[in-house]
Amino acid sequence: MTMAQTERLKSEKANDLFQMGARRFGSLMELHKELLDTFERVQRDRLTRTMQETKLASEFAARVTSARSIPDIMAIYQEWIAQCTALFAEDSRKFLDDSQKVANAALSLLSDGRGNGST
Repeated sequence: MTMAQTERLKSEKANDLFQMGARRFGSLMELHKELLDTFERVQRDRLTRTMQETKLASEFAARVTSARSIPDIMAIYQEWIAQCTALFAEDSRKFLDDSQKVANAALSLLSDGRGNGST
């Protein structure tokens, strides 16, 4: 093998290694973006939920202050508790879904960096 052939072979190997590194870096950046997008969506959802809870509490207070009897107040409390329970159940479901998405992205990132995980 001549010196020129050896140099060309080294150059090809270096180029292949560079391309493999670039693909791996691209995959890592894609997974990183997916993880950040998930966190951003969770934050937006949490803000929306906080506004819903504030509205629910405000409506509850207004209804209780305008109630004319103890049975009316008890009915308002029951309705409010039912609404809070429904919101809590929805929050729990979303939390589990979001946690699974984050865990899948993190596992994929940690496993091989190629995005072969189930995200």
